[in-house]
Amino acid sequence: MSFMRPESTALNVTDRIDALAAALRAAGVDPEQATRLLSSAATAAMHAVTLDALLDMAAASSPVVHADETPGQQPVRLAA
Repeated sequence: MSFMRPESTALNVTDRIDALAAALRAAGVDPEQATRLLSSAATAAMHAVTLDALLDMAAASSPVVHADETPGQQPVRLAA
């Protein structure tokens, strides 16, 4: 599984919130209602960026396990 860098996620959600604001204005949505919608979208965006950063940190600190290994398994040394 690959993750986007938190900066990329932040830019992506910022672009989407800007697009939402433009669409709400174009649709003639009441400014107070648009403000509430954009506030909810901004909160969700912050959660997405935070989650992405946490997943990125967890992936960076996790040891890589190959398909033929089990975590914690020690190699068996055979006598010649």
